[in-house]
Amino acid sequence: MAHIALHSPLMVLDCGRQFDASMIARAARGRPEIIDRIKVQRAFICYEAVKLLEKTPTGNTPILVLDFLSTFYDENVKIHTRKFLLESSLGNFQRLSQGAGLAVTVHAPSSHDDLYLYERLRSCASHVAEYEMPMPNARQPGLF
Repeated sequence: MAHIALHSPLMVLDCGRQFDASMIARAARGRPEIIDRIKVQRAFICYEAVKLLEKTPTGNTPILVLDFLSTFYDENVKIHTRKFLLESSLGNFQRLSQGAGLAVTVHAPSSHDDLYLYERLRSCASHVAEYEMPMPNARQPGLF
């Protein structure tokens, strides 16, 4: 994010509480002009995530959507409602991708019901990059 903001403004839509300002500040080496180019908006529920997408203009600013589906994995919202909201979001992603650039990050669901949402979003992406967190080395601590 800091690297992008070095060259242009950046819009970050944080749907999963993933934005870490201190990490960005370290990456920017404390340069306020870089940090000031990053505009962050947050969504805590899927309805807010859709509203963020709807009100975000297409333009010359790259957009990064962090952990988009995390708000859609909420079991308190009926699955048919989440599917409907996702379809609305896909249209907005299409619109926003016509601008300066759009990247969306997600994590795989833990529930079978949410797998549809994940697969549907993946099927609409022009490019998918998968990353796995390395497994920590399991070592039994010594007794002495």
